[in-house]
Amino acid sequence: MTLPTDFEKYKCDTPTHTSVADDSTSESSSVGCPSLSSDMGLFNASPWNGGLYIIRDPKTGLAIALKEGTLGLFPDVYHRGSGGRWRCVENDCLWLGFKNAVSGAYIGHNNKGGFVAEAKRHNGWECFCARQHPCGGHVLLVKHWSGFLPMKIGGKDNKELVVDAERRGGTAWEFIRVDEPCDIA
Repeated sequence: MTLPTDFEKYKCDTPTHTSVADDSTSESSSVGCPSLSSDMGLFNASPWNGGLYIIRDPKTGLAIALKEGTLGLFPDVYHRGSGGRWRCVENDCLWLGFKNAVSGAYIGHNNKGGFVAEAKRHNGWECFCARQHPCGGHVLLVKHWSGFLPMKIGGKDNKELVVDAERRGGTAWEFIRVDEPCDIA
């Protein structure tokens, strides 16, 4: 595996021996750090308290973002200052929340089958659990009463975030870490 020249800034522990080799390649893979891209950030990251992320659907390339106050899926959120960067936060009960880096609003469900980013506090409708999907990425499960409901792509032109009320699995989101990873405790 070829690492970017700025790998040192990520300060991830990489084993000096006993790396796991993939049968499909002759190169050994590092353990403990997701794949890196020097121009974008840390790909295949797991959402973690304090991290700043772009949350993207790898199938369409669209990312969760706020545009003019509306939460949806958009293609052009990769530059700084856009509404497509989300700070992962954790409340006292260890529920995850996603706070927009521009507006300060949290993603939450509206109890009408959709998602919004309007709340300024991390309350019950803004609580998430991220579950790793076996084919890659993470399914975002929103707290719904005493259970979970997955978030998925749907709505008009498949550019809206909707609650998967049938619990069929939701969308497997790719988290791209755009701040300094591995520096948080």
